[in-house]
Amino acid sequence: MLELKCIKEDFFGNGIVIYKDEERKIPGLMEGEIGLFEPVKNGKYTNLQLLDIKKVSPDRCEPKCPVYKECGGCQFLHTTYEHELKIKTEYMKDLFKTSRSVKIDDVIPMDNPYSYRDKCQMTYKLSKSKKVVCGFYEEKSHKIVPITNCMIQSDKATAIIDGINKALTKNKIEPYDEKTGRGVVRHVVIRIGEYTNEIMVSLVTNGEMFPGRKNVINDILKQNLGITTIVQNYNDRDTSIVMGDRERVLYGPGFIYDKIDEFKFKLSSRSFYQVNPKGMLKLYKKAIDALDIKKTDIVLDAYSGVGTIGILMSKMAREVYSVELNKDAYKDAIINAKLNNVKNIKFFNEDSTRFIQNLAKNRVKIDLLVLDPPREGSTKEFINAVGALKPKKVVYVSCEPKSLQRDLYDFTKNDYKIVSIDSVDMFPRTSNLETVCLLTRK
Repeated sequence: MLELKCIKEDFFGNGIVIYKDEERKIPGLMEGEIGLFEPVKNGKYTNLQLLDIKKVSPDRCEPKCPVYKECGGCQFLHTTYEHELKIKTEYMKDLFKTSRSVKIDDVIPMDNPYSYRDKCQMTYKLSKSKKVVCGFYEEKSHKIVPITNCMIQSDKATAIIDGINKALTKNKIEPYDEKTGRGVVRHVVIRIGEYTNEIMVSLVTNGEMFPGRKNVINDILKQNLGITTIVQNYNDRDTSIVMGDRERVLYGPGFIYDKIDEFKFKLSSRSFYQVNPKGMLKLYKKAIDALDIKKTDIVLDAYSGVGTIGILMSKMAREVYSVELNKDAYKDAIINAKLNNVKNIKFFNEDSTRFIQNLAKNRVKIDLLVLDPPREGSTKEFINAVGALKPKKVVYVSCEPKSLQRDLYDFTKNDYKIVSIDSVDMFPRTSNLETVCLLTRK
């Protein structure tokens, strides 16, 4: 047995110790703590098995989740929320330390770091006692960790999942089995309108066949769980992707509404919409305030989803161009503009890179740009086209700080300078962060 002191923590909830002149990552260990380890040989490599913590950090707390270690979905349940924010702030300052002229402020916190997810999804299996059980995949595996009351999902969602499980068990509906390809229910996805209280349930099944479907729906609805619509989504592919491309409405209109500020948004089962609406409002306000939009400005909203940012900006701008590749999100965006009587926004169902390259080729005037790309970030071609278009300001909304760092380098090569980087803790207790970066022409 040997003692090792944790010298620092990383963004992913790991403590760093030095073993034989080499940095080792130890999940859940905190800076200043002294751990008792047993070296375990694994071929030529030696693993460090943490047996106990001899010296405990004052910022350590007991995880509220019973499957915290098995699940791996939350990386910071063992720390106070204040300490988590400190680690995330230090990570951002270290990541962007080469941008010396840019001040990195403390991460903006959530009022409540729990029960904030208004969208949750569960994976299903049959237990040895023939009961329907659900939960999350264990980290880096397809083994299901059974749980319904996740600490970061909405309390309403937990009650709905319990109700659905009762209905599925009562009607002897078999969950999907990855090995045999048999069974019916693969996943259940729940989305709650934070400001409308409308609730959509998507039952993801292994194809169109759903024996006992009517009885299941009736038994779910009898429980008065507040559900406003139920959709059956078909996914018969051998894939880890949750939703399929086809579906049918089993109850209600097949969609729900939610609100951001004074605007109303229609959400279908496959539309992208932030899982933390309260955090989303903080994030989008930061982005729009940074642009400082004038009534004469033409704004491009790239990777626009269901049109949330574009519609919010429309009341300040002369005109907004909104471009989104996902067809379902694009259709919802058009409906959302009509719902809110927004007439100065044009929607395009295209790839954002190709779209902006065409704008640059045709020398279309763009005053301001906001982009909110997926986790892997934008493309060099997109950023080079921005350099050719020369909008006076760019706001980059990012859910992955490392891809943001990479893309900002390309923006600086296209004559843009970084003015500010602000982070919003949209996903407390996890190693995820949303960031708003403002750039201007040099």
